[in-house]
Amino acid sequence: MIICKKCGAECPDGNIFCEKCGKELEVNILPDNIDPQGNVINREETKETPRGRKTPKVPVKMTEAQKAARRRTLRILGIILAVIAVCILAVTVYNTTGSQKGFNASQKVPLGRNVEYAESETGLKFTEKSANGMINTMTDFDYICVSEKTVKVSGSEQPQWAIMLSVDSDGMINEVEYYDFSQLRVNWQGRKMAEMLDENYLTYGMSIKNVNKSLGMKPYYVKRNVSNDSLYCYRYYFTDEKAGYDRAFNFYVGFSDTDLSVRSVEYSEIEYAKVILNADNDIQRPVAGVFALPAADEADSAAENVTEEVSDEETEESSEEETAE
Repeated sequence: MIICKKCGAECPDGNIFCEKCGKELEVNILPDNIDPQGNVINREETKETPRGRKTPKVPVKMTEAQKAARRRTLRILGIILAVIAVCILAVTVYNTTGSQKGFNASQKVPLGRNVEYAESETGLKFTEKSANGMINTMTDFDYICVSEKTVKVSGSEQPQWAIMLSVDSDGMINEVEYYDFSQLRVNWQGRKMAEMLDENYLTYGMSIKNVNKSLGMKPYYVKRNVSNDSLYCYRYYFTDEKAGYDRAFNFYVGFSDTDLSVRSVEYSEIEYAKVILNADNDIQRPVAGVFALPAADEADSAAENVTEEVSDEETEESSEEETAE
């Protein structure tokens, strides 16, 4: 409060004139660098920070106990990350080495030799049926060998890989099929792609290594036969924005066994109603030069033979019914 020297009235701080008598009040004005208590003010400390600039932060010193606690936290976090990395690496090695072993074994199966010789060359044991009933219904084969390791495909437990053999009338191997089910462990539809692949995606004469690199995936299915050609199947899917749903395809690449280079490319869309693991029976179009389907006249001839057989059976049944009457 300020005391008016004329009338003695008390006036609030900051008033220039007395509220009672109107006399000008005498106010002690302190220098800019002196506060009301008489302390010297550092101008640099009171200067406002320029607009757009941040006031520098004063580093806070940690105590020894805080430093020790921080070191313990970082150490525990490092151990957790290391364990996660080891688990991921172990799963990757498990899947990679297992499927690679099956593929290498399938390549060692000699065409034109018997099953006993194939077992001695690969170290595998082939049987006429698998313990997995679903595998037995996938395709026709004479002998089969599946891995002991398993993977989950769409919730069902399947062997990591399977090798199927077909033999001729003399018991000699004329066809080898290899399935790598680990390629479908994430999704039965295969690898996620940005768009649909067509026949022109790969070039004639491209090596298997470059094909795998270009597609960004390994083959799910490989078929070899005595014609010195191989058929590789890559399974993938993409989201069709126009259709509004995912579409899955088998992408077939025909290789020549003489130089392991691309000879043909085909593809077919997969229908979920079919056995989702099958790669052989869902080929909708023949691959040019590789495992071609029968010619039209051969197919018609076969159909006529089937019709004649059915007609003969119906005639025999009619005769038996008349005799019984």
